[in-house]
Amino acid sequence: MTTASNLEEAGIDPDTFDLLTTAFELYEIAKLDYNVYRKDNDLSIPKNLILQYYKRVKPNYNNMLFSFRRKYVSNEILVEKNDSHEERQGLNLVYDYIQNFNVETDPFNIFINALQMHILLYKPLDQKWTEEEQVAKEEAMALYEEAKRERNLSKLRQAKELLNNRNTVHFGGTLRTNSAVLHDFAVDVPDAKVAVREFNQFLSPEKRAEYEKHLNSDDIFAYIDFAVNVTSDLIGLQPFTDGNKRTFRSLLNLMFKMKNLPPVYITRKERKAYHAALEKALVEHDYSTIDGFYYYKICDSIYELDFKPYLESSNSDKKTPIKNLKKE
Repeated sequence: MTTASNLEEAGIDPDTFDLLTTAFELYEIAKLDYNVYRKDNDLSIPKNLILQYYKRVKPNYNNMLFSFRRKYVSNEILVEKNDSHEERQGLNLVYDYIQNFNVETDPFNIFINALQMHILLYKPLDQKWTEEEQVAKEEAMALYEEAKRERNLSKLRQAKELLNNRNTVHFGGTLRTNSAVLHDFAVDVPDAKVAVREFNQFLSPEKRAEYEKHLNSDDIFAYIDFAVNVTSDLIGLQPFTDGNKRTFRSLLNLMFKMKNLPPVYITRKERKAYHAALEKALVEHDYSTIDGFYYYKICDSIYELDFKPYLESSNSDKKTPIKNLKKE
């Protein structure tokens, strides 16, 4: 499905539009050799690009989300190495939820919305397990009836054992009660009681007021930092039995939607950089690298989900031939 670019509706004067387009195309070219990452210690490049984009363009989040979903689901599966039919279904349900979330009328709370997303993430898998559980129960009951007819004590014990050992496992919305390990990270995950208590605090009036203060602030970067830092800390807490990283990265995109920031995704090539930045935040409590990582990811999404589709659908003679600058 293709959608109208936000740029078509922005009403920017031609000179400003060409300047903004050229800036984002040059940014995309600079990334080819990672020059933009190495030489931009103060993050002036992504900050200026984001500020200019939001000053000139009034983006529609859902316009970007249509283009984003296919890329997000396939990349998220590869980043976390969780590729199954049910897991792809679950991620799509999560992004149905984000896409349909009305920021003007629907209530937002970090705990409640994360819990709802986790339920949706595991809904297809929980349903599959429930169906398998029912089949196994029917097989055990058939064995039980067969044992009674045959007066076979061995089969009777086997049937009872099958019935007693069948415990349906549900992950969706389940908070952990046991110890946990954050795989691929040298992070000490807190005790389950501590993790759940910290997570529950987001229901408090104080935490709600803290979020509202950042949401209503004119400082867009303070909001980005807050959203990134909170979701990173929640990944470190590991409050759910499974699927914490997928849940809280999805929550980050819902938090971005609340401020009309574009949804972001991490590619497999960026996995190492993302993990290093997240580990630095969780171990050293230094969030500067993970914040900067997401500034660039926002710029990536603005280009990938807005400028690129617009340029590809426009006549080439009306655009600056910036692609000719790319290295051979």
